[in-house]
Amino acid sequence: MIFVAGTLTLEPALVGDFQKDVAAMVDRVRQEQGCFHYSLLAEDAAAGLINVMEQWQDDAALAVHFKQPWIVDFFNKYSKHLRAANVKIYDISGERPQPAM
Repeated sequence: MIFVAGTLTLEPALVGDFQKDVAAMVDRVRQEQGCFHYSLLAEDAAAGLINVMEQWQDDAALAVHFKQPWIVDFFNKYSKHLRAANVKIYDISGERPQPAM
């Protein structure tokens, strides 16, 4: 299992459109085979800061995701408006119980 996490910094004027486009595709993405979690959330719209949090079964599932037409269109629309991207992929070895609180 893999976890994709980090931040994107988008031109602030486009955050509203970005959020609408995410809302329009998020259910479809979450139904992709191998997708366990998917969220792109505006943490600070005025600064254009977007949090990326995704959980996928494996690299193969993520590779298929990147080839979906709605993802290609979304990437093509916003990639030229990114000011910064700090997104990493992490291997997850498994789940464990939460520590006692």
